[in-house]
Amino acid sequence: MEVKRPGNGAMERRVLVHIESMAHRGYGLTHVNGKVLFVPFSAVGDTGWVEVVESKKDYSIGQWSEPVKPSPSRTSPPCPYFGVCGGCQWQHIDYSLHGEMKRQILEEILRRLGGLSEIPPISVTPSPQPYGYRVRVQLKIKGGTLGYYRERSHDIVDIDRCPIAHPLINHLIVALREELPSLSQIREIEINVSPEEGKGICILHSLQGAHGALAKTLLQEQPILKGVAIRAKHRNIAFGDPTLRLVLSYRRSGEGRRLIFRVSPQSFFQVNPEQNRTMVETVLDFSSIKKNDRVLDLYAGIGNFTLPLASEAREVVGIEENRAAVKDARTNAERNGITNCVFYQGRAEELLKDWKRGNPSLVVLDPP
Repeated sequence: MEVKRPGNGAMERRVLVHIESMAHRGYGLTHVNGKVLFVPFSAVGDTGWVEVVESKKDYSIGQWSEPVKPSPSRTSPPCPYFGVCGGCQWQHIDYSLHGEMKRQILEEILRRLGGLSEIPPISVTPSPQPYGYRVRVQLKIKGGTLGYYRERSHDIVDIDRCPIAHPLINHLIVALREELPSLSQIREIEINVSPEEGKGICILHSLQGAHGALAKTLLQEQPILKGVAIRAKHRNIAFGDPTLRLVLSYRRSGEGRRLIFRVSPQSFFQVNPEQNRTMVETVLDFSSIKKNDRVLDLYAGIGNFTLPLASEAREVVGIEENRAAVKDARTNAERNGITNCVFYQGRAEELLKDWKRGNPSLVVLDPP
């Protein structure tokens, strides 16, 4: 939508816009006098007045000040903190439309940054559970406030629950709020849970000290906590058992398969178990692995793709930089009776420079 420019050539402070499409970071995109304007928490088809809050050479960022005609794709967000908290961007848009919007964003990135003139067909598989699925969250703490960062800020939005988090996590958020006076030297808390165990762990990022008394108190007062890990300067300290057991159930050729994973506090795992199952099945389908194939799994983590790949190939080699994750991956292979995979610890970019194990039939990449 075109508006008059101020005399100095800058964009007007307040502009009337119509949102044209969705862009990277989940922002709505429009143009004002030929310049891109991103508007967080908007939807395609929105018309309204926007305050320009930041102006760069090639784009500006605005925020809604007065809606005129809302998009028909809008819905009521279930989270009371939505629009302030920076954790979610699209709760105000009907979830059935998210897949198509993400597909369009990816296509635009492939054209603009990837230089592709022809885009291969892209399909998006929605999560079967848009809320209550996350089994890992990271919360910030400052000045007695526990929550997520505010959108485009390091200010913290105080929360007492998170609708996208698993119920076990929300239970622990309530419990942690009761301990806020004791958390003054903690800057961040990670909560990881295992739906299969019905248990969780907390990882406390400490500004100083070991906080052993706090860890023991949390373990005593919260039966669903099985372990607490303290990450202090130059050292990590564990109380209880800060490892989780996660189950990956997936299907191949109509047959159900089940793998059990150990996850240490320092290791990464997928936050959406159901979508992780879909990803694993998709990778196996696309790979079309033959029994004599040798597979290279880069950024292998705890073996999330490596172990399912090993069930179909002759050999799988996993490369992972995180030492704790490699230890978990080796343990996971052993516990699941998988003997045709091996893991190397190090940066994939470095290890592959002097690779002497022959050419693989397939390379799987899941970079951070």
